[in-house]
Amino acid sequence: MIQVTVERLGFDREQDQAVVILADLSKTTFIPIWIRSPEATSIAIPLEGIEPPRPLSADLFVNALDRLGVSVTMMIVNEMKDEVFRALLVLRQGDREIELDCRPSDGLAVALRKGVPLYVSEKVMAESGVSAAEATPQ
Repeated sequence: MIQVTVERLGFDREQDQAVVILADLSKTTFIPIWIRSPEATSIAIPLEGIEPPRPLSADLFVNALDRLGVSVTMMIVNEMKDEVFRALLVLRQGDREIELDCRPSDGLAVALRKGVPLYVSEKVMAESGVSAAEATPQ
């Protein structure tokens, strides 16, 4: 697995789309993931340090996990299937590890709220990653 960070989040409100760009820690390879604007907003809130007046879905999920004594350990973009990214949210309850299938946008929204590491599988990075040289206009 390759650890990544959220490098950028861009919105296109006219198209109700956004792109979240994940970057490896050396910022040499990037993964663009297209999502809808509401999901992007849920990701932007913890990135900007904003406290919403009422809990959003990701906040509700995090609060429920906290009350149940379940910790979030990491989020992994683990697969690309039918041109759609797939992810896992890895949880821990005592000595039990639980992997939950999720959309990358939901996994990111939860992981960012908990401050846990983000990863992309080597296979996904090799197949979908864009190098810094390719991303830079000539």
